[in-house]
Amino acid sequence: MASTSAVHAPAVRPVRKATPTTAAAPRLTVVAAPATSRGSLPFTMLCTLIVAATLAALLFMNIQMSDASYEITRLQGQSQRLTEERQGLAQTNERLGTPQELERQAREIGMVPVSDPAYIDLDTGEIIGETSPAAQTGGIAELAPVPAEVAVPPAQIYDEPTAYHGMGNEGA
Repeated sequence: MASTSAVHAPAVRPVRKATPTTAAAPRLTVVAAPATSRGSLPFTMLCTLIVAATLAALLFMNIQMSDASYEITRLQGQSQRLTEERQGLAQTNERLGTPQELERQAREIGMVPVSDPAYIDLDTGEIIGETSPAAQTGGIAELAPVPAEVAVPPAQIYDEPTAYHGMGNEGA
C-alpha cells in the first residue's frame, strides 16, 4: 500500500532560496553611430530643377504662341490681298465679257459678223442654209462698217435704280 499512497500524495516542490538581489545594472552595448541625415541640398536642387523646367516650358510655349500670332497676321494680310485681287479679276472678267468687248476682240483677230448663218443637222450631218466666205474688210478692223441689223447693242451690266431706297436704317 505504500506504493499507492505515494502516487496520491502531492508532490512537494523545493523552494528556491531568495538570493539577495542588488539593483540590476542595465546592459549597455556599443552601437554604431546613427547615419547623419542628408542635408536639404538634394531637395532644394530638385525643387529648383522643377521650377527651371516649368519656366523653360512656359517660355517655349510663349514663343510658339507669338510665332503663331505673327503667322496668323501674315496670312490675314495675304488673304486680304488675294480677296482684293479676286475682286479686281472678277471686274475685269465682267468688263471683258461684254458683247461689245467680245466683238472688238473678234474684229482685232480678223473675224467678221455673219450675215446669213448656216446650221449643221447633227443627226444627218447635212448643212442647212447657204454658206459663203465672209468678205474681209480692208484697213483697220475697228473702222470696218457693221450693218445695223447685226451690230451688237450696248450691254447694260447693271440696272440703274430709279430711286434710292437707302439701307433700311434711315428711318421712315
